[in-house]
Parts: sequence; C-alpha cells; structure tokens
Amino acid sequence: MQPPALPPDRLAEILRHAEAGYPEEVCGMVIGTPGLPDTFRVRPITNIANREPQADAGGGHRSARTAYLMDPREQLRVLREIEADGAEVIAFYHSHPDHDAYFSAMDRERALVGGEPIWPGPSYLVVSVMGGRAHGARWFTWDPAAREFCAAAAAPAIAQEQG
Repeated sequence: MQPPALPPDRLAEILRHAEAGYPEEVCGMVIGTPGLPDTFRVRPITNIANREPQADAGGGHRSARTAYLMDPREQLRVLREIEADGAEVIAFYHSHPDHDAYFSAMDRERALVGGEPIWPGPSYLVVSVMGGRAHGARWFTWDPAAREFCAAAAAPAIAQEQG
C-alpha cells in the first residue's frame, strides 16, 4: 500500500505542529477523501500522555516526552466530522522528539489489536524533531503479507517544506 500524496501545505502544517509541541510528542489525524489530496485536512489531537499513566512493554514509565496518547474526546470529535461530511481517516501522525522517524514497538502495539490493525486503511507518518526543528519524516503502512508496519517512503525534503 502506498502512503497518501500529502500536499506540501498539509505536510508543512504537521511539521509546524511537531515543532511547536517540542520537546513533547504531538499527534493528530489527516482526514479527507482518498485519492483527492485537495480535500485533506490536518486535525491536531491533544497528547494526554502526561495526564494518563503510560507504560511501555517493559513496564517503564513514559510521559509525553517519549509517548503519545490521543485525547479520546478530540478523536471522537474528528470522527463525527468525518461521518458528517463523508470523509475518511487518511493518516495518523505523531512526532519523535530528539529521535529518528521510526515506527517504535509502542507505536506498533497501539496500532494493533489481536495482531490486526485497528485502522487497516490509513498510513502513519512519524516526524523526527531534533532540537525543536523538524529533521525528517517517514511514512509507514500495513503490509498484510508481512503482517507488519513497513517503512513506505520518506516524506519530501523537510527543508523544502519549511520554505
């Protein structure tokens, strides 16, 4: 599966969100009509990892500095928006402060239930933010044959997007 063709202004919006949230992780959704990038809209969602106890697979404590948890009320608001206008979830995104753009074990764990993706269609965009500046971004998509999230493509050059 190919990641969506995210318009440059939408990618720039996500990068600004990631930089503004530094040194914590940010998260959100991209919604719209598949195959029609002009309809894509970025919907930032509050990361509530500091309000809700977070633990990684090893039981270690995680905060918004190293994890994200989307506010369920805000997610519901976006899902209602989708339902009202016939859109779909195109992608989920989040940032990795002072780390590369990779799909972590925790990212995988949260994207799956019983070994299957909760959202089989949307891609995932992970943005690396180093020292407060977007450093890189990479798309991840579900590969049903491999039963894994695979790196699909690097997002277009970050420097170009920040113009």
